[in-house]
Amino acid sequence: MMNFSPWSRKKEGQGSKQYNSALIHKSALLVTMGNHRLAASTVNKYLELALLSDEMAGNLIVDDLDHILALDAYVATQLKLGNVDKAISVFKEKLAFVKTLPNNAAMKSDTMHKLGCLLASTSDHESALPLLNEALNTRKYVHDSKHTSVLETTWAVAATNHNLGDDEKALKEYSVLLEKMTNGPKDMPVDSVIIHNSAGKLFFEDGQVDKAVHSFRQALHGAENPQLKAEITLNLANALSARGEADKAMELYTQLLQTKALKKTNIFYLTRVNKCLLLIKMGEVEEAKEILNKIVETRSSMANDVKGSIYLTLGNLAVSDRNIDEALSYFEKALDVAEDDDVNALAHAKRNIAMAYLEAGRTDKAISTLEDVLEDLSNSDVEGKSVNLLTAEIWNCLARVYKKKDDLSQAKNFAKLALQTYKSELGETNPITLRNVSNLQLLLLEEAEGLEKSEAKSMIDAAKYELEETLEAFVSLNDSWTYRLDVASLKTNLGFVAVWQGKPKKARKLVRQIKDIELPPEHSLVHRITVLEDRVVELENKKAK
Repeated sequence: MMNFSPWSRKKEGQGSKQYNSALIHKSALLVTMGNHRLAASTVNKYLELALLSDEMAGNLIVDDLDHILALDAYVATQLKLGNVDKAISVFKEKLAFVKTLPNNAAMKSDTMHKLGCLLASTSDHESALPLLNEALNTRKYVHDSKHTSVLETTWAVAATNHNLGDDEKALKEYSVLLEKMTNGPKDMPVDSVIIHNSAGKLFFEDGQVDKAVHSFRQALHGAENPQLKAEITLNLANALSARGEADKAMELYTQLLQTKALKKTNIFYLTRVNKCLLLIKMGEVEEAKEILNKIVETRSSMANDVKGSIYLTLGNLAVSDRNIDEALSYFEKALDVAEDDDVNALAHAKRNIAMAYLEAGRTDKAISTLEDVLEDLSNSDVEGKSVNLLTAEIWNCLARVYKKKDDLSQAKNFAKLALQTYKSELGETNPITLRNVSNLQLLLLEEAEGLEKSEAKSMIDAAKYELEETLEAFVSLNDSWTYRLDVASLKTNLGFVAVWQGKPKKARKLVRQIKDIELPPEHSLVHRITVLEDRVVELENKKAK
């Protein structure tokens, strides 16, 4: 790394302070005029002198601020010329120099912000985040919360946390920006369209569909760039589909597919795939299959990007039809099209292969496949939240397989491992964490069924308490439509507990509440609810005698 210093030996005819200052200001002017190559050669004349600093005790060539301007000009030219690594190296040098100056808070925070953004642009988010966090804290200290620099860095911190998979922290920072956009000045220093779109994606991933729809609509309202507008429209359509507004979602999908400028683009194929997913939800499975098969037959690099997810979808449909060999063929194709370094795609393809084996009753083969995935994940260079969550998902799959083998002890162990990971990575009240709490209680209830009533009572009472707490947590999320299946499942399980405890009135009350929840007719819960009703009738008849 070049060690630029403002101390150096004066060169005859060139080394004066005035001469070097003029060089620096000339290079900065050339940068503003867009002549980056000439700017680079100009500022290099000064920087070559600065490199001599190791040879002498030194005389100050230029003032501190001029030296900083030279470094900024050099970075600007290198970025324009595509030399990002050089730009990052010099920015690190600049930060080290700025830290030696008195009253440096504003300049230091500005440098850390820019360096953090540069590192993030190269996907080095781990190195970027500490710099951005320190820049944000410093700027909050120096300025008020509505200052331009504070909002800019808040955005950078949110985006970096999002890229690192820390959605909770990202949502926190995006929420700050959304509040400022609502109550603050109209001339925001950050792009409100990108903020709303990014926040919408986070809300959607977090299961907050109503908030996602609102954010996407806000983003769409201000979007002018055609490509960004198309991306936001697709995001909104997907959110509406998840919220059960099929007609509105389908209208947006059709609008995108009829836009000539989008034909054969990545957005075009993503839209077709998501439209097919909605068709499947609507029961139009054959139409969806026909479209998906046409896409996989398309020779296009853009179509190639979605083929993996298509093969997984077709494989899952085959599993639903009990065509396990066909499903395995599709999942193997998904494995084949995945990039060798795409840990996520490879793991999901193998996971689906394992679950197909489970459906076929080949539990040992399912276990060995899932163990292979865990080994792949542990040997991967990829680390962090996303890999931890993927590992938890595989543990959950192993819990399902061992449950199928009637090995409840092993099933519980893997379910507990998964739950611990979800709690640490997502938090206690995240919907995914809550679902895993519920799943673990079901395993405990099933284990209790094989015990004597006196032994089972304490286990069932504890499970009942956890299920009630989980139900209350879902209700407190204030999104009855999104979490209706979770609520129905929990109330069904509590209904079975009430039957076991010999409480027909409690069980009947829960059945009535479940009946008020709109469920897809083909959902597996429907059968469980029917079984619960039969058990309640049996208990009522028994109590009536």
